[in-house]
This record gives sequence, structure tokens and C-alpha cells, in this order.
Amino acid sequence: MEGHAKIAKQSQSWVIDAFFELLVQEDYESLTVKAIADQAQLSRRTFYRFFKDKTAILDYLDQQFLTDYAKALQMLNSETVTFDEVVVLFFRFMWDRRHRLRILIRRNLFMARLPTVMAQAPKLYKHFEAPWHRAGNAEQVKLLMTFMLGGYWSVINDWLAQTDPVPPEELANNLLLTLKTRRA
Repeated sequence: MEGHAKIAKQSQSWVIDAFFELLVQEDYESLTVKAIADQAQLSRRTFYRFFKDKTAILDYLDQQFLTDYAKALQMLNSETVTFDEVVVLFFRFMWDRRHRLRILIRRNLFMARLPTVMAQAPKLYKHFEAPWHRAGNAEQVKLLMTFMLGGYWSVINDWLAQTDPVPPEELANNLLLTLKTRRA
């Protein structure tokens, strides 16, 4: 990475770090661009190079989340991967990001981001080939992703809102066991 690009990336990272530092202390609605820039020890002009407003930080984080998750999925062998492995991967992925996710959950921002993430989710479905992917047309993919992601998102919200959440593998295994258990 070139010197200028490296400095720009570092400044953007400082803005995001400052956003979360302030979010621990105050409500999202109370945050201002000036406060975020001051916390990052950058000018408002620098803030605006990266984000048009504080909501753009959340939009960026949503996009980064999907990009990073897509990369994690690509590490799996699409021909042999099981549904169980993807569920475990998903919860581990969220666990690795739990510190910031818990801040968003405490400030009621996590569930509020679901529609934005859901709008982009069908692209993720198309880029990750899996043996159980059966949805054919765009409407079926959207329906499936809305159903799956909405459920996962709610589970993540409840799980990470707990004071002492169980490890991701335990949560994944409990969910998978519940999905496989048939009632008599």
C-alpha cells in the first residue's frame, strides 16, 4: 500500500474507532461529526473525506461485514462444505466481532441495520456455491435470505446481549440440534 493510501486507511480507521469509543458513552442520536472527529484527533474535513455523515459509518461497516463474511465463506470448499460448518463459521465470525457488535446491540443499532444488510444479502448467496442452495429465481433467493438472515440476526442480537454469552460453537450446536430435532 502506497504511503498516501496507508495514511488515508489509518485515518478512516481512527474515525471508526472514535465512533465506537463515543458510542460506548452516549446514544447514537447524540453523536456529532465534530465529536467523532475530535475523538479521532482529526479535522471534520478529514472525516468528510471518508463519510458524508455518521450514518455512512454504519453503512460502511455493513458493507465491510458482508465483504469479510464473503471472504470467510470463500475459504470453505463449496463442493464438500456442510450446512453445519457454515452455521459454525457464521457464529465464530460474529464472535470475533463481538466487542463492536455488543456496542451496537446496546445502542439498539444492530437490529436497525438488518434491512440494509438484507438488501445486499442475495449477492452473497449467488457468490457462495453450496450443495443445499436450491433457490432458483431472484424472488426465491430474496425470500430465503430474508428468512435465514432475519433469524440469524435475531439470534445474534439475543446471544451477544447476554452478560456472559456461551461460546459460538455451543450456540451453533444448540441451534443445529434444535433444527434437526423432530417432534413426535
